[in-house]
Amino acid sequence: MQDMLDTQFNAQLDHHGINFKTLSDEERVEAIRWNMLALQDELHEALAEVGWKPWATSRHINREAYIAELVDAWHFFMNLLLLVDATEVELRRGYFEKRYRNNKRQAKGYDGVSNKCRECGRALDDPAVVCTEKECKS
Repeated sequence: MQDMLDTQFNAQLDHHGINFKTLSDEERVEAIRWNMLALQDELHEALAEVGWKPWATSRHINREAYIAELVDAWHFFMNLLLLVDATEVELRRGYFEKRYRNNKRQAKGYDGVSNKCRECGRALDDPAVVCTEKECKS
């Protein structure tokens, strides 16, 4: 799997002739915006391939089309990571750290509300959050 991610990241670096590493901050922010919107759109397209609506009776999954839309989404997701120069190692480490933190939260009866900054709503047990119970520093 590690080689696959490295290979995909390297292939994605040459995305439509855009070199993510040479973008100005302004260009990078704009690229993040349109990649985020494109990712959301692809996820909506994937959802359209599933009979998810509780008011409808269909519970179909158009598997091939669903996978194809998620592959499209993966391209935009990788772009978002590459735009901030994220590495495969950071992604892997971040995944397992977050998974551990989520499992710990669930074991303690996580309610999704407690232990969050009252102003910005970020989880206080997230290492990237600089807020405290007394002060929002976002």
